[in-house]
Amino acid sequence: MNPEDRVLLEHTLKLSEENNKILRGIQSAQKRATIYGFIKLIIIIVPLVAGYLFIQPYLDQALDGYNGVQELLRSY
Repeated sequence: MNPEDRVLLEHTLKLSEENNKILRGIQSAQKRATIYGFIKLIIIIVPLVAGYLFIQPYLDQALDGYNGVQELLRSY
C-alpha cells in the first residue's frame, strides 16, 4: 500500500468514526424525544380520563334532570 492510499484510508476512517459519533447522538436524541413525547401524552390523557370518571356521576345526574324537564315540558 503506497503512502497516499494509507493517508486516504486513515482520513476515511476518521470521517467514518466522526459520522458514527454524530449518528449515535442523533439516535439518542430521537429516543429521548420519543420518550418525552409519550410522557407528555400520558400527562395530557390521564387527567382527562380521571376528570371524566370523576365528573361522570354528576353529568349523569344533570342529564337525568334535563330529561325529566324535557318530559315535563312534553306533557303540557
